[in-house]
Amino acid sequence: MPAHINFFAPSERVPEAVRPAVYVTNILSWIFTLLTAVLFGILYSFFGWTRSSSFIIGVGLIFLLIPFINRRFHNAGRLLFCLVPVYVAFSISVYGKIMAPEHSYITYFDIRYIVLATTILPAITFLIEEKWKLTFCMGSTLLCLIFFDPIHNVFGLGYFQRGFTALSYYYINYITIISFLVLAFGVLVLKVITGRAEVRVKKTIDQLNATNKLLMTKNEELMQLNESMAQQSEELIRQKKEIHESRELISEANLLINQQQERLLESNKSLEKLVAQKTSDLSATNEELIRHNNELRQFSYTVSHNLRAPVARLLGLTDLFHKPEMEQERTGIAGLIYKAGKDLDEILKDLHQIIDLRNDLYQVREKISFEDEWQKTRFVLQEQLRPGYQIQTNFEQAPIIYSIRAMIQSILYNLVSNAIKYRNPENDLKIEVTTYTLADQTVILEVKDNGLGINLQTQKENIFKLYRRFHSHVDGKGLGLYLVKTQVETLGGSIALESEVNRGTTFRVSFPYPQNLTKQIIFENDAVSIYFDAGINNTVILWQRGVSPDEFRKAYHQVLSSLKTYHSPGCIVDFTRQGVLPEAEQHWLITTVIPEAVRNGLKRIGGIGLTDPVRKNYFELILAKANGLGVELRLFSNIDEAKAWMNLFIQNR
Repeated sequence: MPAHINFFAPSERVPEAVRPAVYVTNILSWIFTLLTAVLFGILYSFFGWTRSSSFIIGVGLIFLLIPFINRRFHNAGRLLFCLVPVYVAFSISVYGKIMAPEHSYITYFDIRYIVLATTILPAITFLIEEKWKLTFCMGSTLLCLIFFDPIHNVFGLGYFQRGFTALSYYYINYITIISFLVLAFGVLVLKVITGRAEVRVKKTIDQLNATNKLLMTKNEELMQLNESMAQQSEELIRQKKEIHESRELISEANLLINQQQERLLESNKSLEKLVAQKTSDLSATNEELIRHNNELRQFSYTVSHNLRAPVARLLGLTDLFHKPEMEQERTGIAGLIYKAGKDLDEILKDLHQIIDLRNDLYQVREKISFEDEWQKTRFVLQEQLRPGYQIQTNFEQAPIIYSIRAMIQSILYNLVSNAIKYRNPENDLKIEVTTYTLADQTVILEVKDNGLGINLQTQKENIFKLYRRFHSHVDGKGLGLYLVKTQVETLGGSIALESEVNRGTTFRVSFPYPQNLTKQIIFENDAVSIYFDAGINNTVILWQRGVSPDEFRKAYHQVLSSLKTYHSPGCIVDFTRQGVLPEAEQHWLITTVIPEAVRNGLKRIGGIGLTDPVRKNYFELILAKANGLGVELRLFSNIDEAKAWMNLFIQNR
């Protein structure tokens, strides 16, 4: 092992279970030391020695000492690593405002974002079993965010005490706390998932080692058996030469040898199959672990990248709302604030959907209109659009796609946003967004602009890498194209581009046509099968047998989850094999499930098997509730008729 890597390796005092976490902490602490030195150099070059310079040097020294502390006190070292950025940043905020009261209102926001960013450090540094350390570190971050204003007020440094008057200031507190909770719970959930996957990998490796050990034992037994067989053969040959009358005995011995060889061959084949199966299981588990790690990184990047625009829009609109000269426009501004809030809510839902992609419910492809997603994208980007921009769209050749809505929206937003951001100031911006379908039903999304372009000869290998930027005059973090490529690959597609400096760029995204669109299983057991039919945008429920109350409620909870996610207007239910339900379950369906489904967009129900006399009262209750809520209920003799009826509404749209 190279010396510089071996230096960061934990000492023998560190328990085996936490050695990887300590190793990562040591490396990151020196990286943070280097970043602190760079920050000090930048500040010193611009402002010389300032009152906060000593704080920065102190933080750098603490990070520098963490690998040495971890050699003897690995818990203390990791706690310092997580807590120092939180409390030092908070102290700098208070001290800086005391010593330099002329600072602008920006200093009330930047420290919050630094403290918020430390939320992920405990998840990197501690195991999920180290609950009190995780809780203490994340709790410290939360307390600093909650008591940021009260402590500033104690020292007379509060936002309003300093003379700032924007009433929207406290709104950023709520946004910060919500962002902390989303980030904290997301990181912890993926930490638990990753930990469980690691346990499964270790268990599989142990099983494989045991199998290999058993195989070696068997091989030794085979070698001993072969030696024994060779000795028997020599003895038989000697006996044959000496006594010709022993032919019958030799024949029986040969038969025994053949039987033993056959058993050995069968034993070898069985062992080979077992080893192959264990190897396959290990590979699958490793792939799952890698996928979960990628999801953890992608979630962290997406949170910081996608929340920025709607939060900035909300702050700007609320500032306008409270200006006296804008009193006549307040109704319109209030509407825009409400719309921006709805957009933020949609983004949070999309982030929740991205982290839950491993759930079968979010593996389902739905029917998506490119025109609808474009209108959403255009609204989100309205503050970046200018009257002189020429944006043309053409979705006629491929108006729809079967995919995951949140990812299609994110891909479209990032590609168009990049085209606007990196426009050529010497030309009027032109953007063309088109879709078309190939012979194999692959859908192509093409975004073309006449912007600054990218030098593919020097940057081709870096275009989709994380934190890679090609134009320094525009704000950005180099996350957009990385997210686009990650999401396209998650959908099983690919992305390519053509670009010429000062001439423009064309991105071409390929989406393969998914399989089994009409029967995408959401939940299935021997009692019920629930699937989503993307062809008619319907949830379908097929009861297989009589069910218990627990089975009945569990199934309809899955149905409600599907309706909340996809807002499908129709639901088809085959009651034929369901049996007779207790009155309590019928009442729960009528009073809870159907109203909740209607609130999530249910407009029509296709029922099969409700004409059975044993379900007369059940049918009358459902019909009365449906009529009362404005839901159309139709009865059919089979599921094909119900699907044909639902398809009429798709065709008439």
